[in-house]
Amino acid sequence: MAAKSTKLSSALVIKYKDGVDAKGKEIIKKQSFSKVKTTAVEQDIFDAAVEIGKLLGKTLDEVIREDQNGITNA
Repeated sequence: MAAKSTKLSSALVIKYKDGVDAKGKEIIKKQSFSKVKTTAVEQDIFDAAVEIGKLLGKTLDEVIREDQNGITNA
């Protein structure tokens, strides 16, 4: 039998630039948002991340979607 994957949960993680340290290196911080609908499409998640970045007043460095999947032998 072939294994089957079922999406259990999704989260949005945004990494944003938060200034520079004493050595001039960029400080990157991240913030996670859980309970993203597992059926959400990537463009909608990205658009939400951009708006969150605007609310924070920060420049986005990276947008990540973290999915957790359950695997069963179906």
